[in-house]
Amino acid sequence: MFFTRVFMGQPQLVPEGDSQPVGGKEAAAVEAPRPASPFSRVVGFVLFNIAVVLLLLVMCEGLASIYYAFHAAFATPPVAESLHTKYDRDLGWVNLPNVYRPNMYGPGKFLRTNSQGFRSAVDFPKNVPAGKTRIICSGDSFTLAYGVDNDHTWARLLALHAPTLETVNMGQGGYGADQIFLWYKRDGAVLDHDIHILALSSPDIFRMQHTTYNGYGKPTLTVEDDRVVASNVPVPRSTQVWSPRLVRSENALSNLSLTRLLRRVLRLDTAAVTAVTQSKERNEETAWTLSHMLDDLDAANRAQNSVLVLAYLPTREEITGDASMSWHGFLRQYAEQHGVLFLDLLDELRRLPPAELDKLFITQAAVDFPGAAGHYTEAGNAVIADFMYRTLLANPKTAAKLYAQPGSIAPATADGGRPLVGQSN
Repeated sequence: MFFTRVFMGQPQLVPEGDSQPVGGKEAAAVEAPRPASPFSRVVGFVLFNIAVVLLLLVMCEGLASIYYAFHAAFATPPVAESLHTKYDRDLGWVNLPNVYRPNMYGPGKFLRTNSQGFRSAVDFPKNVPAGKTRIICSGDSFTLAYGVDNDHTWARLLALHAPTLETVNMGQGGYGADQIFLWYKRDGAVLDHDIHILALSSPDIFRMQHTTYNGYGKPTLTVEDDRVVASNVPVPRSTQVWSPRLVRSENALSNLSLTRLLRRVLRLDTAAVTAVTQSKERNEETAWTLSHMLDDLDAANRAQNSVLVLAYLPTREEITGDASMSWHGFLRQYAEQHGVLFLDLLDELRRLPPAELDKLFITQAAVDFPGAAGHYTEAGNAVIADFMYRTLLANPKTAAKLYAQPGSIAPATADGGRPLVGQSN
């Protein structure tokens, strides 16, 4: 026999004496939950509050990380070059003409450029003035003399060794050897000159391997049919040029711990490993390009009856550390094989005791710009200028240029040096 029973809101036929619906073993009655013990309630309450506190700490840590990342990005002073340069389609950036910043690197440490964009108070005509020997000084921020005023750059101090010397400072901060080469070819070679000093450091050559530097676009060099050709030109206008604030925001976001973690998890940092494995091949390509670049400069100077001189300006770390990974050896070997005078400041500065060496380089926080530490001080620029002058006098080719003008060689002082005489430029 069956009788009707309502189950889950639906009438069902249930056999007599059966307490469950037909085929309804899965619908057994649910027992009422047992009340939690006081101990369990206390443990649950404590764990819940611990979880809340940890969540709040994570949120605060995240907010603090964001604050400090953006604060560091926006509180850091801009690079010094941004205050006296402009975008250039061929070179990436060049000096603004006729700039005068009286306290560029500190009180009284002024920077002045002429109408040609060179670090000088006067313009230079195409022809070398009568009775003068003109030396063009090409290089990076070591030649620009980042951190000192116009009167204490090594190019200026070199001119003071003899009244007949005239030096043209074609140094620019952040330049690679490719940009140094291209700037000379465009704006330096149009000036008649007697000597061309190409002052390089290892960072200049490594910069040849990239199309950007510090967020700014730059040209590179390639070799086609044994000729040096500029590539990545016109240089693209980088975000750094038209929106510095956006670049700072990007830098802040990239420095967040979460961003670094995601890059590691997603294996987005493998480019750095790849770059290391490719460094040998890249350096070989750079050496090939650099050799052709130097050949081009040597030929260009010979065509102008000028003498090319290579100078190596070392970093502080190279002098006291291992310089085997630098480009010093390559440049010295090139100079020896091609009969080019090599001004080796690395070997010269290594002869100095540590106490004297420390006086030649700007220390951390001495100049309120990022990257200022490690540049040469006034004393460092003076040592460079004195060494260069003595070496130029000792070489027959360059000495002939210096001796060509009456009164060009000042009499030696009692200590074997030369008095600093001459007129400002």
